[in-house]
Amino acid sequence: MSDTNGDPLNFSELVTFYERIVDPLTLPMGRRALDLVGLTRGDRLIDVAAGTGALAAEAAQRGMRVLAVDVEPKMVARAAARLAPFPGSEAREMNFDAIEAPDASFDAAVSIVGVLAFPGGRKGLHELVRVTRPGGSVAVATWDQEQTAAPQYLASDVFAGLFPDRQLWPADFFPAWTKDEVVLALREAGCTKAEMHSVQGEWVVQSPAAVMAEAGASIRMFPGYKALSEADRHRFEDAYTAAVVGRAGPDGTARIMTRAFVGVGRIA
Repeated sequence: MSDTNGDPLNFSELVTFYERIVDPLTLPMGRRALDLVGLTRGDRLIDVAAGTGALAAEAAQRGMRVLAVDVEPKMVARAAARLAPFPGSEAREMNFDAIEAPDASFDAAVSIVGVLAFPGGRKGLHELVRVTRPGGSVAVATWDQEQTAAPQYLASDVFAGLFPDRQLWPADFFPAWTKDEVVLALREAGCTKAEMHSVQGEWVVQSPAAVMAEAGASIRMFPGYKALSEADRHRFEDAYTAAVVGRAGPDGTARIMTRAFVGVGRIA
């Protein structure tokens, strides 16, 4: 994936950020997805756009045989290390819109803030359905963008307040899905029925004043940030830090609500 200037977005730099920040934020929705697809020990699961493999490892601990796939080699390497203790589970590098697996080869497919988070999500959904057997399930999750303050969305709100004529990222960079749109897309991809489930979580910031040191790597990669002058970057970072500090409780920890939804499709 590239920004509006054609520069590659270097997700390999974000492995540590994913483990420290993204995994705790997305695991609640991933766990809900695992519960909803109803797999049992020995079933085959593919986790698409699996990141550093936190959910894949949890599924393997539950006894599932897991294939975790991601486009970023360093993410795949970390996922492979997490899955190494589990025979029958592995991580491989591949694109979510061209899954290298036969039709109907998994009992379920999941993608947590994965295929729906990038352009081409509809094609990704078709691939998830294609590789899932009849009678299996597909589960996808994404942020409820109207009701979440996950790190990048809080940053987007702060950015818009400072620079109302600019965007932190282009409109099609992180596609916005409504629940109804996800239901329709699952059905169009080949699911006979689809249902939605809300998941509420919490972004816990132990040191709000140092939030840019913790979450800044993910924010500084966005094209809107890159286009700012040095002075405006300082303005933005100060405002973002203040927004998090302002949410701190008496113990000094900021606990910021996040909300997502999981869509589950069943395959006839």
